[in-house]
Amino acid sequence: MRVFIAVELTESIKGKIAGLQEGLKGTPDKIKWVDPSLIHLTLKFLGEIKEEGLKKVLWVSREVAAGFSFFRIKIKGTGVFPDSPSPRVVWVGVEEGGNKLKALVNQLEKELVRQGFAEEKREWIPHLTLGRVKVLKEKGKLRDIVLSHKGIEAGEMEVKSIGVIESRLTPEGPIYTLLERIPLVRR
Repeated sequence: MRVFIAVELTESIKGKIAGLQEGLKGTPDKIKWVDPSLIHLTLKFLGEIKEEGLKKVLWVSREVAAGFSFFRIKIKGTGVFPDSPSPRVVWVGVEEGGNKLKALVNQLEKELVRQGFAEEKREWIPHLTLGRVKVLKEKGKLRDIVLSHKGIEAGEMEVKSIGVIESRLTPEGPIYTLLERIPLVRR
C-alpha cells in the first residue's frame, strides 16, 4: 500500500484554498489542480510499503506524536517549485508554526530511518500543493500570478494530531483512507 503521514486541514482552510485556486487559474497553462477536499500537509511520504512496514510506521508515529504538544499553524503565501521560470508545482505555504512542523518532521524522519526506511534526501519545506504544472505555455506568467497572491491567507488552525493515510491511485484521482489519527499531547 502507498502510505504517507500528514496533518489534516480544517474544512474552513480547505474552503479558502479552493477560492485561492480559482484566483490562480488565470493562465493558459495546463495545470492539474488538487481537489481542495484532498489537500493536506504531508510530513513524510513513504511510498509502497508492506504490512510489516505499516506496523513500524504506526508505532513510530505514535511514539513521536507523544513527544509533541498541540501547536498553531497559519497558512499564508504562495509560491512555486522549483523557483524558476519553469515551475512544476504551485503551493501555499505555512507562515507560522513552520519550526514546530519541521521539528516533528525531523523526529519522524530520524525514527523511521532507524526502522529501516529510506532517508529523505531533499530538505522538507512546509507547504500545501495546490496544483502540478503539466504544460507551461507562457514562461513567467504563472509565476507572476502566483507571486501576486503572495500575501493571501488561508487561515489558522491548531495541530492536534497527525494522520497515517493510505493513498490509492485511480484514473479519477487519488483516494485517501485514514488508517489512524494519532493525537499529539495536550499540555
